[in-house]
Amino acid sequence: MPGIGVRFYITSLWNGSWVQAPVTQTLPGNNGGYAHYTRADLVVTGSVGSGTLTTLPSMTVTFSGDCITTSSTTQSLNTGSVIASNTCSETTPSVDVSLPKALSPALSTNGATTGSTPFTLGVNCPAGVNVNVTLTDPANPANRTTTLSLAQGSSASGVGLQIVNGTTVVAYGPDSATAGNMNQWSAGIAPGGQMQIPLTARYVRTTGPLIPGAVKGTTTFTMSYQ
Repeated sequence: MPGIGVRFYITSLWNGSWVQAPVTQTLPGNNGGYAHYTRADLVVTGSVGSGTLTTLPSMTVTFSGDCITTSSTTQSLNTGSVIASNTCSETTPSVDVSLPKALSPALSTNGATTGSTPFTLGVNCPAGVNVNVTLTDPANPANRTTTLSLAQGSSASGVGLQIVNGTTVVAYGPDSATAGNMNQWSAGIAPGGQMQIPLTARYVRTTGPLIPGAVKGTTTFTMSYQ
């Protein structure tokens, strides 16, 4: 089960707090019998998938001193625990967005935008999953700007496309689900079940002559569930 490790603890001195193993400690003299406790925590060490813990480590505890006979015991852990990853599924694997016709006066200056059209991406997730998204420009995979390249079949020029998340224009990044991927952004914490991610597409005026014609664009989206 990759991505899962174990961290062991033992009672610190006689006061009931914890100290992390491996450790050697000298206990002050005490008459009578006292309980000494051990603890094991599962720790995330990397990307966690789904599976069953079939092997787990153990910890050996040894007591020695002038007043006792050296004694050792091994603390073992029961196997069989099942790890279920927080997997999600897209409910909108493909979305077509039809923008209205744009008139040239609305795109008269560089950076001007028009034709805002809402659309949504849908996912189905367990509650508490942090849903992250990266948009990628397949016409120019190295694009890291906020302007989507025009796709094949476009005849217009001097105009591009933008996708807006709330009030933020989305920048494009690599097609990767790795946490912290460049230009990856958080869509929020899943409430459990269906989750809608509202976005907006629009035209944006770019450099060069503004020539009327067809405007087409394609972007892919990659979800990262953390």
